[in-house]
Amino acid sequence: MNELAKFLILSKDDMETAKLLCDCGRYRSAILRAYYAMFYMTQYLLLSEGLDTSTHKGVLKMLSLHFVQTGKIAPSVAELLREAYDARQTCDYESDMTED
Repeated sequence: MNELAKFLILSKDDMETAKLLCDCGRYRSAILRAYYAMFYMTQYLLLSEGLDTSTHKGVLKMLSLHFVQTGKIAPSVAELLREAYDARQTCDYESDMTED
């Protein structure tokens, strides 16, 4: 399996999982999976242009440099990824984020 196909499969799987988790009220876990769906899709986008990075901050930076600043995507799209990244950070690292 090539890298592009891998990122598409990972993104689709995480989005489906996020929906299932959301439907059963597992919002913290749904946020995590939704973020990763976006992260993998962004990696797909970058790799489709020959750009490769595996870090979360690297993905955010490369998206801004090569897609927002060049006008290929709207700044609001990158902002959605940034907001999802921030939500993921909160869910992973703040102890008061628990699921009921």
